[in-house]
Amino acid sequence: MNSDQDDHHCDILVVGAGAAGLFAALAARGAIGADGRRRNVPANAPHVVLLNNEARLGLKILVSGGGRCNVSNGHVDEGDYETDTPRVLKGLLREFPVESIRTFFESRGCRLQQEALGKLFPCSGKARDVLQTLLASVEDAGIPLIAPAQVDRLIPPASESLSWSATLADGSRWQANRLILATGGKSLPKTGSRGFGLTQLAQLGHTMAPPVPALTSMRLHPDGPLAGLAGLTVAAVLTLSPTRVEPEQLSGARHRPLARAAGSLLVTHKGATGPVAFDVSGACQRALDGADDVTLRADFWSLSESAGVWSEYRGQPKPPGACLQPKLTPRPPTRELFEAQAKDLFAQGDRNLAVALSTRLPRALVGGLVRAAGLDPDIKVKQIDTRGRRQLFLALTQVDLRLQGTDGYEKAEVTAGGVLLAQLERRTLESRLLPGLHCCGEVVNVTGRLGGFNFQWAWSSGYAAGMGAAAQFA
Repeated sequence: MNSDQDDHHCDILVVGAGAAGLFAALAARGAIGADGRRRNVPANAPHVVLLNNEARLGLKILVSGGGRCNVSNGHVDEGDYETDTPRVLKGLLREFPVESIRTFFESRGCRLQQEALGKLFPCSGKARDVLQTLLASVEDAGIPLIAPAQVDRLIPPASESLSWSATLADGSRWQANRLILATGGKSLPKTGSRGFGLTQLAQLGHTMAPPVPALTSMRLHPDGPLAGLAGLTVAAVLTLSPTRVEPEQLSGARHRPLARAAGSLLVTHKGATGPVAFDVSGACQRALDGADDVTLRADFWSLSESAGVWSEYRGQPKPPGACLQPKLTPRPPTRELFEAQAKDLFAQGDRNLAVALSTRLPRALVGGLVRAAGLDPDIKVKQIDTRGRRQLFLALTQVDLRLQGTDGYEKAEVTAGGVLLAQLERRTLESRLLPGLHCCGEVVNVTGRLGGFNFQWAWSSGYAAGMGAAAQFA
């Protein structure tokens, strides 16, 4: 039993001081406007307190983007995310868009620059500048930030007249009229992520999309078509589909894959990483967890066209750190389209197949793909018969990468899944089951692709939850 001395009180308690939690606290305190600009804290502003389970603050912010922190993306819409209620997500992103977060940082002295495929980074190249801007804003707003303060249990009020309670590991207790849950997921546990919020939401009766690691590297069979190619970087379109789907069906407009992404792939000793691997990894893990019979196929052909959608990124010293927008991601070509596109290739009758293909694709990759298709890389192009052409078509556009798994939460950048967005109020992210509880960030079933989209969700959802929690004090 807690003594009175162990009880603490505030108007709004924010549990979790990551990106979403810090922003929720600022919004709840009235320190930022919808345009991202600084506001003077109103005299009647609610008393907001932040709790963080780790003594070290903002660890995920500091390690994100290779220590540079990809704070958002210049082109954000609901199509960049997986969620259960896209229409609600669209509205939340509009309420606090990328223009607002850019204003937030730049008006406070942290200038941002846009890189390939829209990624926004601090001009300094230092994630610490992003964190320091947030922490300075919290301090200026008069928000106490208590760390370490490990919350072990959330207790909803027994009636509308009572407060939410958060019991800490040291036996103390915080009570608040409103509670904002921003504890993140399970990814990168070394930063303090332990899935506390996800567990609590489930125990409190919410419907959850099962959490899985996302934006993580993948493990492929050691004898697969990419074996022995560690260190190779190549552009690819990856498609995850049920194994029962025939390869030729993948190009059809009626086929809806479980996941598809187009971007840079880096082959590793255990499998693959890079933006395109990251963007399909969550769907891969979910399918494997469900014991679904799925196949991950790669199209190395479509992005190799000299005038195609990837042409401006070919030959650059460093490939883009994000994938194409979903609406620009090509489906694998049909057999007829491939034959038309490969007309110049098949006209090189006296050249070896591997030599002819190496004008478009890395020579080492060509050898592995052709051998996996049962063809001889040294065969002359004019010797390839009709059956061989079909084998070549499948090898270049729909090769089975022989998926085995992912590297899990240890290396995942985010956790996919969480409380269904449909179970939260559309503007305030308040629980429809338990009034007074607001959720934001990774505990909500909204997962963006690689490229700053998950940080944008943290800002937008934090703003919505903070403003929603503060509404009753207006």
